Amino acid sequence: MIDILIKNAWIIDGTGAPAFEADVAVEGRTITGVSQLGQKKAKMVIDAKGCVVTPGFIDMHCHADFSLPILPTANSLVHQGITTAVIGQCGVSPAPLFDWNRTEVIAVLTDVVGGLDTEIPWKEWYSFGEYLAFLDGLGVSLNVAPLVGQGTIRAGVMGFDAGRASQEQMERMQEEAVRALGEGAIGLSTGLIYPPGSYASTEELIELTQVVGERGGFYFSHIRGEAETLLEAVAEAIQIGQKTGAPVQISHFKAAGRQNWSKSAEALKIIDQARAEGLDVSADMYPYTAGSTGLVAMLPEWAQEGGKEATLERLADQTLRAKMARDMESGGFAKGVDWDTVLINGSPKQSNYQGRFVSELAGEAGRTPCEWIFDALLETELQVSMAVFAMSEDNRRQEIKHPAMTFCTDGLGLAVDGLLAKSLPHPRSYGAFARVLCRYVREQGVLSLEEAVHKMTGLAAKRLRLKDRGLVQPGLAADLVMFDSTTVTDRATYEQPHQYAEGILEVIVNGEMVIHDAAHTGARPGRVLVGG
Repeated sequence: MIDILIKNAWIIDGTGAPAFEADVAVEGRTITGVSQLGQKKAKMVIDAKGCVVTPGFIDMHCHADFSLPILPTANSLVHQGITTAVIGQCGVSPAPLFDWNRTEVIAVLTDVVGGLDTEIPWKEWYSFGEYLAFLDGLGVSLNVAPLVGQGTIRAGVMGFDAGRASQEQMERMQEEAVRALGEGAIGLSTGLIYPPGSYASTEELIELTQVVGERGGFYFSHIRGEAETLLEAVAEAIQIGQKTGAPVQISHFKAAGRQNWSKSAEALKIIDQARAEGLDVSADMYPYTAGSTGLVAMLPEWAQEGGKEATLERLADQTLRAKMARDMESGGFAKGVDWDTVLINGSPKQSNYQGRFVSELAGEAGRTPCEWIFDALLETELQVSMAVFAMSEDNRRQEIKHPAMTFCTDGLGLAVDGLLAKSLPHPRSYGAFARVLCRYVREQGVLSLEEAVHKMTGLAAKRLRLKDRGLVQPGLAADLVMFDSTTVTDRATYEQPHQYAEGILEVIVNGEMVIHDAAHTGARPGRVLVGG
């Protein structure tokens, strides 16, 4: 007997082809029929009349590897239709960890989830494989395709020191990358604005990525610059792929800062040229004009060398503060930033900062913006995150249409209550995919519904070489989403982010109902996926 029968659906199958009316049968983990199935009997029958059924959405850039150990149900992600997430991004993955500086590395990594270091069960793993085994044993509500972080590997081998890796250190980093690939990683990620990963030269990255490319792994990169150095940073990522043979994924593509908005089209042309020359280069993006990261990213790289404690010591030194301020004005993440566009959206130790702009907070304190940032980072032990409103809406519309562009949240799996609902995170963790369907398909017509679904599913699965999912076809994994295309909406805002998307009615992961009648069932049928 059929386990789940979805009747009277408009099927958008993920190929980009026009929608068609059909029923979908699911048996076990697999789609077994997509046709007019008549009066077939099933354990569960869902009437999809008036609704669209598509493959499960694929989040191409996600940091849920840090939230899943705390919240394995990944509520905010599955409520927007995501059934697979690519984790281990921006050069930071929860593993591998090493005895000699384990505590120091964990102190830096936990800032990804607002300092919830006491909640993540770090004792459960050292190696990359042990971390994945922990997820499998825990059970999670969505599939994960894991990357290993170059920054985590570098920190484990070299600590938080700048400078070129020695030959011995490089060999150890290569060994760790190869080991992670053997244990389930689909590739390597970099975060080239975040120490210690940012200390690696292009040549060092090529050496490390070489062993990844030789084994068919991907190179995902938060590139070295998304503002004034965007074009050079895109070119660097392409060069790494060219030299190593690793497919390149440029993460959360953007041109940040009004003075750099014209570079978006130029950067896309660089990608197009590389693709025309036969290089395997793609990108992903989230559909918002604000990005988000830790406030510490505003500091110069040298101020972060040596890790968290060394950074805090420098922040307490008035002479070094003056040098930091000068360097922030002349280069790096902070150069050219309008402080009335920088919103504090996470500050667990000073919640009164949340929801307010740096310009406002600095003015009230009678400090310059740089001085206020130094004070805030020092008193919160670096545990402050920000949203920066830096992108052009016109650019976002053009970027969304690019044929090599897929979608991501760049977020975490959160919930509307509990430990992970205490800050004001970027709304993308709750709304990114629903926002594409609402704002850019239904309201603005930037993409057709079929084009958007293709980018969210079939194109993303092809990019990841996931041959068993990403389409609504018999024989493939039963990762499915049913939604009302006339009402699907992202409700999360910067002021009130903890709101689930509306209109996502049913979500099936590996044949099990995870969202039913728009409510989470608590099921955890997700699996660790490896590209084929």
